[in-house]
Amino acid sequence: MEFLTALFLLFVFGAIFGAKKGKRRSRRKTSNRQSSPTKRPTPAARIAAREPKPDPYLYLYDHWKEVSEGKVKVPAWYHDPVTERQLQRLREDEIKLPGRPISKGQASDLIGLGEPTEPEQLEILRFFRVTGLPLKHYSIAAIEIDRIMSDPEKVRQWNNRPANAIQKEYYRYFGIPAPKGLTATEAEATIASHELSDDQWDDWDAYSDLIEELQDKDFREDYELKKPSIPVIRQAIERHTKEGIKITELSADDLVDTLFDIKPDLKKP
Repeated sequence: MEFLTALFLLFVFGAIFGAKKGKRRSRRKTSNRQSSPTKRPTPAARIAAREPKPDPYLYLYDHWKEVSEGKVKVPAWYHDPVTERQLQRLREDEIKLPGRPISKGQASDLIGLGEPTEPEQLEILRFFRVTGLPLKHYSIAAIEIDRIMSDPEKVRQWNNRPANAIQKEYYRYFGIPAPKGLTATEAEATIASHELSDDQWDDWDAYSDLIEELQDKDFREDYELKKPSIPVIRQAIERHTKEGIKITELSADDLVDTLFDIKPDLKKP
């Protein structure tokens, strides 16, 4: 990841998932879904399948040209010689090399082509309506975020973005009055200063995890489940907890049939 991105993420990524404050994780029942063993494609194969056009390699080559011309700032280590460990990783991943010596930073960029974009990166890119390659490749996402956050106005817009759904649900869950026009940064500050007991944290952690998994696209595809709203998820959870089941013992799989029972049209045709 680029140096500027690393600094930026350190200060502002907490606001994205601010309602999950990083205390100890609760122990919840794992998913009951089973998958048959399959051969995983190499990162190079994933790159080709994910985005054959435009070419992600050409994107990086253009970026490297800007770096060499001094148009883009990078940390000093970026220009260090590539390491043998990096070269081994590139060979294992079957990543295409440019046919000339590369630096440590360029090798890192190439390795990042085979890695998926992280949720925190997607949050920023989608907020600024970025499309295409940055949504599909980790290193290209990092480069694009660096460019976005080099603009002070973009930083201001990001810091003043509205609170997300999980942050708002945190306020509701604990009975905290939410001011009109609540921003993600304000919500993060409130959540960070809100004292919770271990039991309260475990319950909230389990609850927010259930929301995130039930709204996750990949999870929902397994059950042909449309995206459920938070109030409907809350209602499904309450049905189980009223039967004496602790929320920390529930998995998202346990709630699917309950969701269909509450709202049958959540089932895809």
